[in-house]
Amino acid sequence: MKKINFDSKIIFALTLLFIYIILFEYILPINKLLPKPSILLESLIVIWQDYNLILAISITTSVVYLSLFISYFVSRSVAILLIRIEFESPSVLEKLKIFQYFPAFFFAIIFVYWFGNNLIYEFLFTTIFSSIALCIIYVKEFKNINKIYLLVAKNLGLSANQIYSKVAIKSLQPNIFTSMRKIHYQVWILAMIYEFIAGINGFGGIYKDALSYSDFSGLFAIALIIAILILLGSSGITFIHKKLFFWINDKN
Repeated sequence: MKKINFDSKIIFALTLLFIYIILFEYILPINKLLPKPSILLESLIVIWQDYNLILAISITTSVVYLSLFISYFVSRSVAILLIRIEFESPSVLEKLKIFQYFPAFFFAIIFVYWFGNNLIYEFLFTTIFSSIALCIIYVKEFKNINKIYLLVAKNLGLSANQIYSKVAIKSLQPNIFTSMRKIHYQVWILAMIYEFIAGINGFGGIYKDALSYSDFSGLFAIALIIAILILLGSSGITFIHKKLFFWINDKN
């Protein structure tokens, strides 16, 4: 079934590509909706020199994946405390939900306002965001955990901290990695927003330059490269998920 779904996605993507080439290369005139395929292909070659793409890739990918790596371990430690609070005093965390209504880019603007265009603070911003996002997933998924796991651990004489760290946190790893792909995408977006606002030489800064130059085809060429990088990163997360955290949790 998975093989059929994968093949159908490939066929659908190739069909869209064929339609795009026929329409925008041979039928429609030059427009501001999508660039001609030949111009887009040319831009894919030119942007490597015009926009210092190697530097942008190294900056943005380093920020994204290093922050995800660190936040994964930070969130595991913090989540133990949050899960315990949620289990013993659920009303405490409920009051903090007001912050979910603030748009994430608002905090990016505040960070830039406070600290300026500093790469270290971009990394700090994305690490804080991804850590908080993972902690929220931990608390949310803990509500659905099979309480038999916790009861058995308690009967075996494990302390409260051991139950949360050795049973609850570990059993939730498949759920965490399922959500990690979404968080991975969000961190990419926030990193580029921060770079766009602060003018840092990552992909966000390149977008800012391309926009100021009215480089229409360059905008799409850069987007295509970013999409490929995000796809590769998401595939890596899926690979880790399937290899290390492949079990399925029973819910209540």
